Amino acid sequence: MPELACTARRMGDYESRTEEYELAFSVDGSEPRTLEIKYQAARAYEINEALDACVETAREAISEAGLDARPTDEALSQFAWKAIQSVKYEEGAAKTSSLEL
Repeated sequence: MPELACTARRMGDYESRTEEYELAFSVDGSEPRTLEIKYQAARAYEINEALDACVETAREAISEAGLDARPTDEALSQFAWKAIQSVKYEEGAAKTSSLEL
């Protein structure tokens, strides 16, 4: 079964209220679709906008791989959020997560 991979890395000033991340989505080793997001944790609308961008980028990666898989927006959003949270305190270290499609 194919898998969507997300490699997340925190960027920027780790002491700032603004959190910045780089995410790369790929399906089974395909060319990754990279996205940079930035938000303030106290602003829910900024977090939602960032997650919407993640969902769109993940869907592009799935489409480019030629798959008909249609995970829900909620599943992709939760997947991206968990990937982001897994590197929140890693100060630049990248971590890869995967989701079965």
